[in-house]
Order: sequence, then structure tokens, then C-alpha cells
Amino acid sequence: MRLGVLSFLAGILCLAAGCEKQEAAGSGFSAHGRLKVEGTALVDEHGDPTVLRGMSSHGVCWYPRYLNGGAMKNLAEHGANLFRIAVYTEPAGAYLEDPERSLDYLYMGMESALSADLYVIVDWHILKDETPLLYADEAEGFFDTVSARYGDMPGVIYEICNEPNGDTTWEDIRAYAERIIPVIRLNAPNALILVGTPDYCTDFTGPLEDPLEFTNIMYSMHRYVDISSEKPCGPSQLTKLIAAGLPVFVTEWGVSLEEQAAFSEEDFSAQIPAFPEAAQPFIDEMNEYGISWAGWSLSNKEECHSAILPECQKLSSWTEDDLSISGKLMFSNFAP
Repeated sequence: MRLGVLSFLAGILCLAAGCEKQEAAGSGFSAHGRLKVEGTALVDEHGDPTVLRGMSSHGVCWYPRYLNGGAMKNLAEHGANLFRIAVYTEPAGAYLEDPERSLDYLYMGMESALSADLYVIVDWHILKDETPLLYADEAEGFFDTVSARYGDMPGVIYEICNEPNGDTTWEDIRAYAERIIPVIRLNAPNALILVGTPDYCTDFTGPLEDPLEFTNIMYSMHRYVDISSEKPCGPSQLTKLIAAGLPVFVTEWGVSLEEQAAFSEEDFSAQIPAFPEAAQPFIDEMNEYGISWAGWSLSNKEECHSAILPECQKLSSWTEDDLSISGKLMFSNFAP
């Protein structure tokens, strides 16, 4: 392993400090300013450990209505200080087919979120393309364009590859990162950059054994936990990763059901008692280590991962009655 003892000790010291000084989520970049990775933790411009919590959009080309200013203000009112914007590469209608439209939606979402004092993650959302190398040319152009527009703005974070999967190796991701990160650094030398890992951001063997040689980066973790009583959320990798000195940012997490069918509140009602018991251990673990996160997703798509009920047509000012079980859990944990 090439993660040194100093990095490990810095992470432990920062976490210890976070137990006493960590600021509550809900105060955005106007309070915390530029973020920096120290050991395994994020610290703000004052040197204080800082945690970001919020939501991810669904694909901007399919659910742009939730990128509005009122929605971002509503997230902030509930205690969020982060919004992640997912720019899908594929399929039809996404960035590769219509980059101008995707950029329009991205900029609209960024401006709305920044105006609400939320940090913004710009997410290059690979999925069916499996390896980020497939569209590395397009990714280079995308990140050059966006980072040139926003420069070194402290509220903007870059996530360079959403969920590498299939046969994608850490060596593939490393080659991609070594190409894309310098492009961002030319325009935003101090930006926080998030790097995906193999197997849908669940395999950290590569980063542990051969971490990237860039400063101010973290590695993306994704975690979906089942809400049925038969499948409680077991121990995650977080404790081991933090102990090993690896800086992790949970850029997606959510709940899942064995059947991914359209649902209603009635479908969920019988499982409400089991739901906190299933998901709470992972939430507690993120809180214990000061791990930043974005929940999936701010939309009313007919799936259990959506924060808003499918029958709800409101684009902001949501009440508890408008939220799914997943949404209620996430909104209630923005500022624990």
C-alpha cells in the first residue's frame, strides 16, 4: 500500500477534531468556502471538519423540472448543503446526443443550487458505457467547458465518472483520471475532485493499493440498502476504508426493494417499521466518520429510489406528505 502513515494519522486527528468541532450540515459554501481533503476528512477554509449532505438529481434530460430555484431553496430549508447534478452520457437524449441541451440544464441547475448556497457536484454520469475510457474525449471537452465557465469557484465539485462497471479495472480508471483531472486543474486548480471506483463504486482495492497521485481528491462510494426486514443493512466498508486512510465521499446512496415496480404509499406502508432499522446502521456509520453524502434521487420517477411520490406534481415546497419513505429518510437526515 502506498497510503502513508502520515495520511492515516492526519485522518485520525481530523476525525477526532470533528467530534468536537464538526459543523452541522445545512450551512453552505458561503459559510465554509473552499474545501480541502486532509487525511480522510473534508475541512473548510477555516480548517474545520465539514460534512456535506443533500440530494442527487436524476438525469437532467429527463427530470429538469427539479433543477429550479424553489426546489434548491426547499432543500436548503430542510438542512441540505449539497446538490449533485447527474449529466448522463447515454442513452438517447443525453449528453452524447445533445450536449448543448445537457449543458443548458446543467448550468440552470448549478445556478439554482449555488443561489441557494448549496455546494454543487458536477457528475459525468457514465453507466451503460461501463468504462469511462469509452467517451474520454467527450469527457475531456465537457470538463474543460464547465471548469472554464466556473473557474475556481469554491462551491463547485467535480465527479469525473459516476459508476465504472462491467470489466472496467482500476487501471482503466487511473488512466482516465490521469487524463481528466489535469484538464480540470488548469481551470480550477483548487477544486475538490471525486473519482469513481470499479463495480459501481463498491470496489476499493485499487485505490487502497495504488492511490492516485493528485491532491484534493476523494473516492466515490455508492451504497443501496434493502428496506425489508429480511435484508438489514449490514456492516459497510466505511470503517475499514477510514482506518486505512482512504478519503471517501458517498455520492449516491438509497434504499431498494426486491421488486422495482411502480409503487404507491400503500405499497410501502407495511414496511415502514422495518425501514429505519434496515437503513439506520449505514446512516449512523456515515455520521460517525463525518462522511459526506448525496441521496438518490430528487425526482418523482415511479421507483422506490425517488424522494418524491409519483403522484406528487409539486416542483418545490414539499411537505412530509409529498415524500416517499426514501425521501422522508433522506430529508430528515440532512442535519442530524
